[in-house]
Amino acid sequence: MDVSAYAALARQVELFRGLTVEDIAKIFSRGMTIRVKKGETIFHKGTVGSQMYVVLGGKVAVVDENKVLAELRTGDTFGEMALINREPRSATVVAAEESHLFVLSESTFQRLLTKRVAIQILLNIIKTLSHRLRKANAEAVK
Repeated sequence: MDVSAYAALARQVELFRGLTVEDIAKIFSRGMTIRVKKGETIFHKGTVGSQMYVVLGGKVAVVDENKVLAELRTGDTFGEMALINREPRSATVVAAEESHLFVLSESTFQRLLTKRVAIQILLNIIKTLSHRLRKANAEAVK
């Protein structure tokens, strides 16, 4: 990726808000990107994982017992709780269309990122989870 692509990620991906282009380039140099085909399962509910994902392109569906809980698109993240705790995944995630994902593992997060970058990413994860909780609470009240 070139500098303009990292700059675009800084604007589009909540996980990277507050980070410099250099920070994002460093994160990508230590993580990995994968492509998944439509219908491919990224992870299953109940499994323990240590990776979180950023949708770089495409669409994934978060499902539980054949019910779609959410559809995530470019810029969205999922699996964040795996970086925070080691509890089983709360839902299954399946590629709703061919997708390009960035994978950030717990080991990369803990060992390779500076404290400043790690703290900013954690704050961004907290904002994302807080937003999802508010949305779920609003849906429960309906």
